Amino acid sequence: MSRFHAGVFRSLGEGFVRSLVLVVLTGFAPAVWVAAGVWFHDLFGGVAAALGCVLAVVAVSLVVFARPVCAAARSAVSRWTGTQLRAAYRPLVPVTRMATGYWWNGYEYHRLRLVSEYRRWFLARTRDPAVWRDMLWLLLAPLTVGVAAAAPLALIGGAPAVLVLAPQPFGMVVAVLSVVAGAALLPVGWRLVEPVGRRLLGPSVLVRLSTRIASLVQGRADLTQAQDAELHRIERNLHDGAQARLVAIGLSLSAAERLVDTDPAEAKALLRQTRETSRVALRELRELVHGIVPPVLLERGLVDAIRALALDAPVRAGVRSTLDGRLETPIESALYFATAELVANAVRHAPGSAIDITVDRTRAGVAVTVADDGHGGAHPGTGSGLAGIETRLRAFDGTVHIDSPPGGPTRVTLEVPCGSS
Repeated sequence: MSRFHAGVFRSLGEGFVRSLVLVVLTGFAPAVWVAAGVWFHDLFGGVAAALGCVLAVVAVSLVVFARPVCAAARSAVSRWTGTQLRAAYRPLVPVTRMATGYWWNGYEYHRLRLVSEYRRWFLARTRDPAVWRDMLWLLLAPLTVGVAAAAPLALIGGAPAVLVLAPQPFGMVVAVLSVVAGAALLPVGWRLVEPVGRRLLGPSVLVRLSTRIASLVQGRADLTQAQDAELHRIERNLHDGAQARLVAIGLSLSAAERLVDTDPAEAKALLRQTRETSRVALRELRELVHGIVPPVLLERGLVDAIRALALDAPVRAGVRSTLDGRLETPIESALYFATAELVANAVRHAPGSAIDITVDRTRAGVAVTVADDGHGGAHPGTGSGLAGIETRLRAFDGTVHIDSPPGGPTRVTLEVPCGSS
């Protein structure tokens, strides 16, 4: 069997399984409703009484089934398409006994803990906007996703019935066309679950905006703290380094002024010592300025600054770039220092033989990727400075993508939306 035929059969098999799963997920609740309608109709013998009972069953099933069914749908979409549909349910508050003896569940006070826990379960499924979206999915999915997934299965499954019931040779032709149409729809019919899922199973616009506002507020707070820490670092370095040496230079010059007439040799020695102290102070000032913004970054831009960084790396480091033009200075500074931190991490924590750095222009902005052939295992919580990089880039709406399986290699991509200047 050729590779093409194997791919076709694999696509048909995946389509059949996924369509069947979606039919079960979307048809489970309607099947319960239809069964309840038939049972109540036979029980009461009237449509009106049966309709009221069916509506009650629908309401109960929406409360009970909405969250687990939608969780299964989100999991299926994630595994099949890679699209992550994050649930945006309100967090549950632990049931807590208060000093008054009543139990607080996040919504109400109750004398009995069991009642408080039940009410928390019920209210979390009736007052949460995300659950209402799940209920809407349970109502609409059978008419959209369910129909699209069931269509190819119905065409293939109905072919034998057409072959038996329809007159020949017309029945044979219709049966063959039905199987061909069903097979053609199998690989695509289930895919409607992704756009519908993004619309109903993901967080609402209000939740996304609230999350975005919270992220911006946190980013501003982190940036303020980072700036305050940086100012204290500069002040400390000036006070302990250059400022102390400048004071020493002033004292030495005063002493040399007093000795110039009485002991010229000692005055010359003091001046030589003062000259050396001034050189050290100048070097410390340059190092301090380099820690704020490297001169090469200001003069030549991000790419040349990263190339200079690669030249100073203790391992072989290569730089490739498709970026043309300059970026805004704060963005260039943030990306430069983040790249410097990643290079330092690759040298200290994952010693390898080579580092590859790429700077690319993307549709939304710029992306810097640092890859090394070390032992991997990098994670923001391991103390490798990645959390600080995320904080630095969050101020510019940037993101950090980490791919570092155990054993390596490690690939970290920094993305910042921006334009060229």
